[in-house]
Amino acid sequence: MKRVLVRVLQVVGVLVVVAGAIRGYMVWDRSRDVLPEFTPVPAGPRAPAGFEVIAGISPGATTLAQVQAQTARLGWTCSDTSMRGLMKLGREAAQAKMAEAEARGEDPDAVSGASRAHYVSKKEQNPQVQWSCEKVDLIGLDPVVFANPGKAATGAVTFIFDSAALPLRYIVTSRKFFSQKETLEVFEAEVVRFTAALGAPTSRLGKPDLSGEQKIFARRNPVNAVWDFADRRATVGVMNMGPTRGIDIREIYEVPWPVIVPLLAP
Repeated sequence: MKRVLVRVLQVVGVLVVVAGAIRGYMVWDRSRDVLPEFTPVPAGPRAPAGFEVIAGISPGATTLAQVQAQTARLGWTCSDTSMRGLMKLGREAAQAKMAEAEARGEDPDAVSGASRAHYVSKKEQNPQVQWSCEKVDLIGLDPVVFANPGKAATGAVTFIFDSAALPLRYIVTSRKFFSQKETLEVFEAEVVRFTAALGAPTSRLGKPDLSGEQKIFARRNPVNAVWDFADRRATVGVMNMGPTRGIDIREIYEVPWPVIVPLLAP
């Protein structure tokens, strides 16, 4: 009888070890980096060197650590809004609630959302980092454009990396206006700013209607100026979302997908 009990305990121990190993593998598998297939930089004109939407930050030439350091110096509040970042926050929040419940002498597993405490989604294989900064002061980006009285100086900035180990792929600044006239002034000023650094736009989509001030940018009819190069793409765009949602203007500078981000290229 004693031998049987020992054997049962041995089997149970092995099963526990195997179950732990399987769980560990599943967590590793779901959180490991799985990068997409990139293409080499194609033949064609390269973007002029040195253009930075934000001082010290340029796609293909700036690391995540450098972006985080620069946004901290600017006093911006930012967070990782990628799938990995959001899932990590969810796990930490669930674990904090469980710890609080346990400290009160309650069952931590009974806490709402406890199942998320250690859950790892298959989607977390994507190592992308989205460093998102909301309600930031954009005056430092272009003192002439952003500091003009009446212009929207605050907005949002997003930096996207294919992984924390790769340089910046994509940067976008965005603001919202409720005046057609102000939007046109900022759009034209930004086109001038990008043109001074990158040359004339290589293409345009739509155009402002200058026949009347009330409908310069038609609702849901995008107006874009685009600069296309083999290794970079820049876009200054406007989208009218309607009278209650305002008019969005965005400035984008990126290494075009799926071109591989040139490691620390100028």
